[in-house]
Amino acid sequence: MLSEIKIIRVFEDRQQKVTLSPKNMEDLTGMRDIIGENNLIIQADGKLLIRHYVGYVQLNKTRLLVYPKVAAGLEMDGEFNRSFEILLKMLVFSGFCGVKKIPEEQNISKFQNDILEFYIGMFADELRTQFQRDINRGYNNQLENQSFIKGKVDFNETVKHNSFKRHLHYVRYDEFDEKTLLNQIFKTIIQILIKKTRVKHNKINLKQLQMWLEDVETINIAEDTWKGVNFTRQNKKYETAFNMAKLFYNQASPRIIDGNTTVLSFLIPVNQLFETYLYKLLEKSINSDYLLKYQGPIDYLADLNGKRFLQMKPDITVLKYGKVVQIIDAKYKIITDDDDHLLLSQGDVYQMLAYSIRYQCNNILLIYPKKLNDTQTGLVSSFSIKNYEQTVTINLIKVSLEADPLKVSQELFEFMKLQ
Repeated sequence: MLSEIKIIRVFEDRQQKVTLSPKNMEDLTGMRDIIGENNLIIQADGKLLIRHYVGYVQLNKTRLLVYPKVAAGLEMDGEFNRSFEILLKMLVFSGFCGVKKIPEEQNISKFQNDILEFYIGMFADELRTQFQRDINRGYNNQLENQSFIKGKVDFNETVKHNSFKRHLHYVRYDEFDEKTLLNQIFKTIIQILIKKTRVKHNKINLKQLQMWLEDVETINIAEDTWKGVNFTRQNKKYETAFNMAKLFYNQASPRIIDGNTTVLSFLIPVNQLFETYLYKLLEKSINSDYLLKYQGPIDYLADLNGKRFLQMKPDITVLKYGKVVQIIDAKYKIITDDDDHLLLSQGDVYQMLAYSIRYQCNNILLIYPKKLNDTQTGLVSSFSIKNYEQTVTINLIKVSLEADPLKVSQELFEFMKLQ
């Protein structure tokens, strides 16, 4: 029964009280192997804390959904809705994890703010679209013992098995049908997802796909199975669905593919997602006079016994004629409290000062996400640090993750104030 699945919704990096049965508590404890011992904390009174990740984990009948923390604290029913839409927007715009498009706003609600259901829906829609055009088929080599000649006679098999049956011949021939390795992968993944989805729309679509492939057998998928699929001009249109199926495999416990459908997870390191999103925003606005570099250039702060020591790798740098002219660091943290008091970490400032010294750059931006109940965007604070005869300027910027990405991109470019 779909109702047997316990859905637990939390915001990452926010301790929340949840109602748990002994079985739910056992399942959550088991999720520590997936999320990390220090990233999943359960207290005896039922308070749950998830750090560093958004996404989902399902273990047995317990599904944990983790949302971006920027929506935490809203006094309205739509906090998970808005947080879910932000997550989809960041995934699509950044190209993170292969998400290419967001469904129409009126269709988002059918996924019940569940990122697992969203991915299942996207996979089913993509595969159904291609099947409706032309179901994937290919040539498969067949060996049969027949009383008539079809294809080529396999004399070795005929002599071996038909020495007293002169009217029969083993024949080999190619049959053009849907029993391909690609379809076997699709059917195997579909059957796994049918057992996992709790959304009626997804279950109906997956069962329709299963009917398309009723003559195809399921297989035990291993790492080498994916390498056996070759894309040609005829089947290349299935490559997107193939990559999505592979995503489900890669994000699943190996026990799933072996037939024990107890674990399924898709966890996104939210700090990395925010960095990638910001890089893509800036990439849209930067002009040809500058080079935007992600996670680099790599350098070292010190020398120790003749060896380079303390590696440095800025999130984003802006270069002109090979020189770093601006350092941009993505900080997925809440920078102001509800009373607009600054929550700046001293460690972040020390890190930026070290960047400034090594890269000989005095123009630094720290970019933070804006909470949804915060009215302030843009420049939060600007301060200067004297470094001998130089002055390091550090600007703190808040960006809205709900706003149109192209608009945010233009606003960020204006804050960069590149000369």
